[in-house]
Amino acid sequence: MPHSSSLHIAIVGAGPAGSSAATFLARQGARVTLLERNRFPRDKICGDGCTPRTLWMLERLGLETLPGTEAAWVDSVYSVSPGGVVLEAAIPPRLFGGKACVIPRQVLDERLVQHAVQAGAELREGVRVEGLERDASGIRLLCRGGETLRADVVFGCDGSPSVVRRALGAPDFPEWEGAFAVRAYYEGVQLSHPRSMAFFWEEELLPAYGWIFPLPGGRANVGLGMRADQLAASGAKLPELMERFCASPRVAAELAGARRVGKVKGHHLPFGSFANHTLFDRALLLGDAAGFVNPLTGEGIEFALESGAFAAETVAEAAATGDFSTRGLGGYARRWESRFRDAFHLNRRVMHVFERPRMLDRIFRAAERSPRVRDELIDIISGDATRLSWRFLMAAALGH
Repeated sequence: MPHSSSLHIAIVGAGPAGSSAATFLARQGARVTLLERNRFPRDKICGDGCTPRTLWMLERLGLETLPGTEAAWVDSVYSVSPGGVVLEAAIPPRLFGGKACVIPRQVLDERLVQHAVQAGAELREGVRVEGLERDASGIRLLCRGGETLRADVVFGCDGSPSVVRRALGAPDFPEWEGAFAVRAYYEGVQLSHPRSMAFFWEEELLPAYGWIFPLPGGRANVGLGMRADQLAASGAKLPELMERFCASPRVAAELAGARRVGKVKGHHLPFGSFANHTLFDRALLLGDAAGFVNPLTGEGIEFALESGAFAAETVAEAAATGDFSTRGLGGYARRWESRFRDAFHLNRRVMHVFERPRMLDRIFRAAERSPRVRDELIDIISGDATRLSWRFLMAAALGH
C-alpha cells in the first residue's frame, strides 16, 4: 500500500474544506488533485462571516493576513430580540483573541485555493464529477465528458447537494435537518454598528432570523434563514420573506439610502446534528457535504476548515498502516465528533428556544443584566458552547 508521500488524494470541490485539506495534505508530501466544477474567482452563497475560530484556522493554514480592502473586521455582536430587546456585546478575547471578520466568499475561496496550489496541490477547474467506482486498489472518478481519474482516496467537499455523498450511498438530509438561506449584497450602507455582526429576530418573521454583516467599502451582506421543513409548511417563499425583513423598521433604518447589488440568491444548509455518514472505504465527506453546519446560525466555514485538517491527519495515520478502509479511516470520525458533535446537538436544541419570542426576550434581558449569561449567549452564537449552565436555563425560564 502507498505511504503518504506517494498517495494520490482526489478532492472534489475547492471550497474551504477542500482547500484546507489540500494544503495540509500537500505539506505532508501527498499528491493532491483539487477538482472544481467552476472557475475562480467564483461566488458562493454565504453570510461571509468568519468567526474567531475561523481566523484561528486561517492562521494555521498561513493566511493570517487579510487586507482591509478585502475583509471588514468586527469585534462585537449586535442582536435584537423579537420584543425589541437590544443586546450589544464584545466578542470575548478568550474566543481566539475576540476578533472576527466578514469577507466575501468570492475572495476568501480564491485565496484559500491559491494557498493550496502554492503548497503543492494541483487545481483543475471546470471539471464536473458525476460518479465514483471503487475497487480494491482505489477509486475511479467519472467526470462529465467521459474523463476518468484514479485516486487512492477521495474527499467529498462538494457542498450540498453533494455528488460524492450520493455516489457513496449516504442518505439525503431530511427537511427537518437542514435550512434554506438567502442573501443579497448592498452598497452605500451606513450601519449603526459597523464593527458588529448584527442578528435580528423579527417576531412577524419567526422562525426565520436575519442578519446584516458589514463588508469593506460601505457594503453589507444581508440575509435570512429558515429551517427547510418550517419553510415548506408555511408555504412562504424566502425571497418574499427577505423583502419583508428588509422593510422591517429596524432593518430599513440600517439600509436607508443603500442600494441592492445583484439578485437575492439562496442555498441549502445541512445541519450537523445529522452528520452521521462521513467515512467510507477510501472516502471521506467534509464540510457541507458531511453536514458540518451550525444548526442555530448556519455557520459552516470554521467546521469546513477544521474538517480539512482532521481529514489530512487521518489519511496520514491510515497511510502508516496501509489501511484505507472505513475502519482504517476511523480516526476522522473520532476527531470531528470530539470537536463538533456536542456543539451541533446543543445548538439544534437551542434553535427551538430561539423560535419562541417571549423566551428569547427573556434570555436577552437576562444577558443585559448578567455578564455570565451574556458571555454564554455569545459562546452559543459562536458555536463554541457544548452545554447550558443553570444560569442560562434560568434566564430562559424567568428572564433573570
